[in-house]
Amino acid sequence: MTSIETVRAYIAAVETFDEAAAFALLHPQMRFHELPNRIRPKGGVDDLEAMRAGFRRAAEGTVLRAQRYILGEVIDAGDRVVVEARWEGDLVVPVGKLQPGDQLVAHLCMVVRLEGGLIIEQRNYDCYEDFTAA
Repeated sequence: MTSIETVRAYIAAVETFDEAAAFALLHPQMRFHELPNRIRPKGGVDDLEAMRAGFRRAAEGTVLRAQRYILGEVIDAGDRVVVEARWEGDLVVPVGKLQPGDQLVAHLCMVVRLEGGLIIEQRNYDCYEDFTAA
């Protein structure tokens, strides 16, 4: 599998909350870097264990009914793949001015680094559309 195919398969698995498929593509030393954004204002770095816990919470469907990644540019840059995408999450609960059934939307840039065919690092630059109460 090429680096781009690996990243596309990973994103598809995350999109459908397929834990087994997603985590099969991750290196044991995986680190997920989330830059500061409206959902996680201070940003943070998660290891594989924290990622798995967050993934399982998301898969419970208590916040999102479904999510979609609409991929734009996907660029192979050696041991890195750069992805521009639009993310849409169908809400189950109110978030700011958004109500259940509305979509929370973010414009993303993901920089994914691979080692030995597995994803070892992901840096997300998530720009959420305004959802704050008026």
